Amino acid sequence: MTIKAIIVDDDFKSRELIHNFCEIYSNDKITIVDLCSSVDEAIISIANNKPDLVFLDIDMPQKNGFELIRHYNVVPFEIVFVTGHANEYIEAIKCSALDYLMKPINPLNIKSIIDRFEHKTEISSNQNRFDVLKNNLVNTKKSIILPNNDGFKVVVIDEILYCETSNGNGKCTIETTSETIVVSKSLKEIFQLLADNSFLKVSSSAVVNKKFVKSFHTKNKKLTLLNDYSITVTEYNKSSLMDAISQ
Repeated sequence: MTIKAIIVDDDFKSRELIHNFCEIYSNDKITIVDLCSSVDEAIISIANNKPDLVFLDIDMPQKNGFELIRHYNVVPFEIVFVTGHANEYIEAIKCSALDYLMKPINPLNIKSIIDRFEHKTEISSNQNRFDVLKNNLVNTKKSIILPNNDGFKVVVIDEILYCETSNGNGKCTIETTSETIVVSKSLKEIFQLLADNSFLKVSSSAVVNKKFVKSFHTKNKKLTLLNDYSITVTEYNKSSLMDAISQ
Protein backbone atom coordinates (compact mmCIF):
# COMPACT_ATOMS: atom_id res chain seq x y z
CA MET A 1 0.00 0.00 0.00
CA THR A 2 1.32 3.44 -0.98
CA ILE A 3 0.44 6.30 1.37
CA LYS A 4 -0.36 9.55 -0.45
CA ALA A 5 0.81 12.50 1.64
CA ILE A 6 1.11 16.27 1.53
CA ILE A 7 3.37 18.48 3.63
CA VAL A 8 2.04 21.74 5.09
CA ASP A 9 4.75 24.01 6.53
CA ASP A 10 5.49 27.70 6.04
CA ASP A 11 9.24 27.00 6.15
CA PHE A 12 10.68 25.92 2.78
CA LYS A 13 13.63 24.04 4.29
CA SER A 14 11.37 22.10 6.63
CA ARG A 15 9.07 21.07 3.76
CA GLU A 16 12.03 19.87 1.71
CA LEU A 17 13.58 18.02 4.65
CA ILE A 18 10.42 16.03 5.40
CA HIS A 19 10.02 15.37 1.68
CA ASN A 20 13.58 14.03 1.42
CA PHE A 21 13.26 11.92 4.55
CA CYS A 22 10.08 10.32 3.19
CA GLU A 23 11.79 9.51 -0.10
CA ILE A 24 14.84 8.00 1.59
CA TYR A 25 13.42 6.28 4.67
CA SER A 26 9.87 5.19 3.80
CA ASN A 27 10.84 2.29 1.49
CA ASP A 28 8.54 3.76 -1.16
CA LYS A 29 5.54 3.49 1.18
CA ILE A 30 4.99 7.28 1.26
CA THR A 31 4.51 9.36 -1.90
CA ILE A 32 4.50 13.13 -1.39
CA VAL A 33 1.89 14.52 -3.79
CA ASP A 34 2.16 18.19 -2.82
CA LEU A 35 4.02 20.74 -0.69
CA CYS A 36 1.98 23.59 0.82
CA SER A 37 3.12 26.73 2.64
CA SER A 38 -0.19 27.60 4.33
CA VAL A 39 -3.49 26.21 5.56
CA ASP A 40 -5.37 27.83 2.68
CA GLU A 41 -3.09 26.16 0.13
CA ALA A 42 -3.52 22.86 1.95
CA ILE A 43 -7.34 23.00 1.82
CA ILE A 44 -7.19 23.33 -1.97
CA SER A 45 -4.55 20.63 -2.29
CA ILE A 46 -6.49 18.19 -0.08
CA ALA A 47 -9.60 18.66 -2.25
CA ASN A 48 -7.58 17.96 -5.39
CA ASN A 49 -5.24 15.21 -4.18
CA LYS A 50 -7.29 13.45 -1.46
CA PRO A 51 -4.23 12.46 0.61
CA ASP A 52 -4.15 9.64 3.13
CA LEU A 53 -1.74 11.53 5.36
CA VAL A 54 -0.86 15.18 6.07
CA PHE A 55 2.36 16.38 7.71
CA LEU A 56 1.08 19.54 9.38
CA ASP A 57 3.17 22.28 10.98
CA ILE A 58 1.48 23.69 14.07
CA ASP A 59 3.17 27.10 14.27
CA MET A 60 2.43 29.01 11.07
CA PRO A 61 1.57 32.69 10.54
CA GLN A 62 -2.02 33.78 9.78
CA LYS A 63 -3.53 30.32 10.40
CA ASN A 64 -1.91 27.67 12.55
CA GLY A 65 -2.15 23.93 11.91
CA PHE A 66 -5.21 23.45 14.09
CA GLU A 67 -7.21 25.75 11.78
CA LEU A 68 -6.95 23.04 9.14
CA ILE A 69 -8.67 20.55 11.46
CA ARG A 70 -11.41 23.04 12.31
CA HIS A 71 -12.12 23.44 8.58
CA TYR A 72 -13.55 19.89 8.41
CA ASN A 73 -16.58 18.43 10.12
CA VAL A 74 -15.04 15.01 9.51
CA VAL A 75 -11.29 14.89 8.91
CA PRO A 76 -10.82 12.45 6.00
CA PHE A 77 -7.08 11.80 6.48
CA GLU A 78 -4.46 11.03 9.10
CA ILE A 79 -2.30 13.86 10.48
CA VAL A 80 1.25 13.98 11.76
CA PHE A 81 1.76 17.29 13.56
CA VAL A 82 5.15 18.97 13.20
CA THR A 83 6.45 21.44 15.78
CA GLY A 84 9.66 22.95 17.07
CA HIS A 85 8.24 23.64 20.53
CA ALA A 86 7.38 21.21 23.32
CA ASN A 87 4.43 23.38 24.30
CA GLU A 88 1.01 22.66 25.73
CA TYR A 89 -0.17 21.48 22.32
CA ILE A 90 1.97 18.35 22.58
CA GLU A 91 0.06 17.09 25.62
CA ALA A 92 -3.26 17.60 23.80
CA ILE A 93 -1.90 15.66 20.82
CA LYS A 94 -0.60 12.83 23.02
CA CYS A 95 -3.93 12.51 24.82
CA SER A 96 -5.65 12.23 21.45
CA ALA A 97 -3.41 9.34 20.35
CA LEU A 98 -2.26 11.30 17.31
CA ASP A 99 1.27 11.44 15.87
CA TYR A 100 3.72 14.31 15.98
CA LEU A 101 7.29 15.10 14.95
CA MET A 102 9.58 17.40 16.90
CA LYS A 103 12.01 19.64 15.04
CA PRO A 104 14.84 18.94 14.36
CA ILE A 105 13.25 15.88 12.83
CA ASN A 106 14.76 12.44 13.34
CA PRO A 107 14.43 10.61 9.99
CA LEU A 108 14.08 7.26 11.79
CA ASN A 109 10.68 8.43 13.04
CA ILE A 110 9.33 8.10 9.50
CA LYS A 111 9.25 4.30 9.87
CA SER A 112 7.31 4.46 13.14
CA ILE A 113 4.80 6.83 11.50
CA ILE A 114 4.25 4.30 8.69
CA ASP A 115 3.80 1.48 11.21
CA ARG A 116 1.23 3.47 13.18
CA PHE A 117 -0.60 4.55 10.01
CA GLU A 118 -0.89 0.96 8.81
CA HIS A 119 -2.43 -0.06 12.13
CA LYS A 120 -4.93 2.78 12.39
CA THR A 121 -8.58 1.81 12.22
CA GLU A 122 -11.37 3.30 10.12
CA ILE A 123 -12.09 7.03 9.70
CA SER A 124 -14.78 6.93 12.41
CA SER A 125 -12.20 6.16 15.10
CA ASN A 126 -9.88 8.69 13.48
CA GLN A 127 -12.57 11.35 13.84
CA ASN A 128 -13.11 10.40 17.46
CA ARG A 129 -9.45 11.16 18.12
CA PHE A 130 -9.77 14.54 16.42
CA ASP A 131 -12.85 15.32 18.51
CA VAL A 132 -10.81 14.63 21.65
CA LEU A 133 -8.07 16.93 20.37
CA LYS A 134 -10.52 19.73 19.63
CA ASN A 135 -12.05 19.46 23.08
CA ASN A 136 -8.65 19.52 24.78
CA LEU A 137 -7.47 22.52 22.78
CA VAL A 138 -10.41 24.65 23.89
CA ASN A 139 -9.95 23.63 27.53
CA THR A 140 -13.24 21.80 27.92
CA LYS A 141 -13.27 18.46 29.70
CA LYS A 142 -9.86 17.01 28.86
CA SER A 143 -9.80 13.40 27.73
CA ILE A 144 -7.40 10.63 26.90
CA ILE A 145 -7.84 7.71 24.53
CA LEU A 146 -7.06 4.26 25.93
CA PRO A 147 -6.78 1.24 23.61
CA ASN A 148 -8.49 -2.02 24.54
CA ASN A 149 -9.16 -5.38 22.90
CA ASP A 150 -12.29 -4.09 21.15
CA GLY A 151 -10.86 -0.74 19.97
CA PHE A 152 -10.45 2.13 22.41
CA LYS A 153 -12.21 4.13 25.11
CA VAL A 154 -12.33 7.90 25.55
CA VAL A 155 -11.92 8.74 29.25
CA VAL A 156 -12.44 12.15 30.84
CA ILE A 157 -9.30 12.85 32.90
CA ASP A 158 -11.18 14.57 35.74
CA GLU A 159 -13.20 11.39 36.30
CA ILE A 160 -10.14 9.20 36.98
CA LEU A 161 -9.75 8.32 40.69
CA TYR A 162 -6.52 6.35 40.46
CA CYS A 163 -4.30 4.25 38.21
CA GLU A 164 -2.57 1.17 39.56
CA THR A 165 -0.36 -1.60 38.22
CA SER A 166 0.93 -4.93 39.50
CA ASN A 167 4.65 -5.00 38.82
CA GLY A 168 5.57 -7.20 35.90
CA ASN A 169 2.14 -7.87 34.42
CA GLY A 170 2.38 -5.14 31.75
CA LYS A 171 -1.13 -3.88 32.46
CA CYS A 172 -2.56 -0.87 34.25
CA THR A 173 -5.94 -0.63 36.01
CA ILE A 174 -7.68 2.72 35.75
CA GLU A 175 -10.56 3.37 38.12
CA THR A 176 -12.99 6.13 37.13
CA THR A 177 -16.15 7.44 38.74
CA SER A 178 -18.19 5.09 36.54
CA GLU A 179 -16.06 2.08 35.55
CA THR A 180 -12.84 0.07 35.83
CA ILE A 181 -10.61 -0.06 32.75
CA VAL A 182 -7.63 -2.37 32.24
CA VAL A 183 -5.15 -1.38 29.51
CA SER A 184 -1.87 -2.79 28.22
CA LYS A 185 0.17 0.27 29.14
CA SER A 186 2.72 0.93 31.86
CA LEU A 187 1.95 3.25 34.75
CA LYS A 188 4.67 5.59 33.45
CA GLU A 189 2.91 5.88 30.08
CA ILE A 190 -0.44 6.61 31.73
CA PHE A 191 1.10 9.21 34.05
CA GLN A 192 2.67 10.96 31.04
CA LEU A 193 -0.71 11.05 29.30
CA LEU A 194 -2.33 12.62 32.34
CA ALA A 195 0.41 15.28 32.63
CA ASP A 196 -1.72 17.23 35.04
CA ASN A 197 -0.98 18.82 38.40
CA SER A 198 -4.09 17.06 39.74
CA PHE A 199 -2.33 13.68 39.79
CA LEU A 200 0.31 12.37 42.19
CA LYS A 201 2.54 9.33 41.75
CA VAL A 202 2.38 8.05 45.33
CA SER A 203 4.32 4.83 44.74
CA SER A 204 6.01 2.88 41.97
CA SER A 205 2.68 1.19 41.27
CA ALA A 206 0.04 3.88 41.84
CA VAL A 207 -1.07 7.34 40.70
CA VAL A 208 -3.98 9.12 42.41
CA ASN A 209 -6.19 12.08 41.59
CA LYS A 210 -5.73 14.63 44.40
CA LYS A 211 -9.35 15.74 44.35
CA PHE A 212 -10.50 12.23 45.31
CA VAL A 213 -8.22 11.89 48.36
CA LYS A 214 -10.20 11.35 51.56
CA SER A 215 -7.55 10.70 54.24
CA PHE A 216 -4.05 9.48 55.05
CA HIS A 217 -2.96 7.29 57.95
CA THR A 218 0.66 7.85 58.98
CA LYS A 219 1.06 4.56 60.85
CA ASN A 220 0.39 2.25 57.92
CA LYS A 221 1.03 4.87 55.20
CA LYS A 222 -2.37 4.18 53.66
CA LEU A 223 -4.05 6.86 51.56
CA THR A 224 -7.81 6.43 51.30
CA LEU A 225 -9.86 7.78 48.41
CA LEU A 226 -13.48 8.92 48.41
CA ASN A 227 -14.60 5.51 47.16
CA ASP A 228 -12.90 4.04 50.30
CA TYR A 229 -10.18 2.33 48.26
CA SER A 230 -6.79 2.46 50.01
CA ILE A 231 -3.32 2.73 48.45
CA THR A 232 0.05 2.43 50.18
CA VAL A 233 2.17 5.59 49.86
CA THR A 234 5.95 5.22 49.49
CA GLU A 235 6.93 8.42 47.69
CA TYR A 236 5.78 10.88 50.38
CA ASN A 237 5.76 11.34 54.14
CA LYS A 238 2.86 13.04 55.90
CA SER A 239 4.24 16.57 55.52
CA SER A 240 5.29 16.31 51.88
CA LEU A 241 2.00 14.61 50.96
CA MET A 242 0.04 17.43 52.56
CA ASP A 243 2.09 19.97 50.58
CA ALA A 244 1.64 18.05 47.31
CA ILE A 245 -2.13 17.70 47.72
CA SER A 246 -2.57 21.38 48.62
CA GLN A 247 -0.72 22.67 45.56
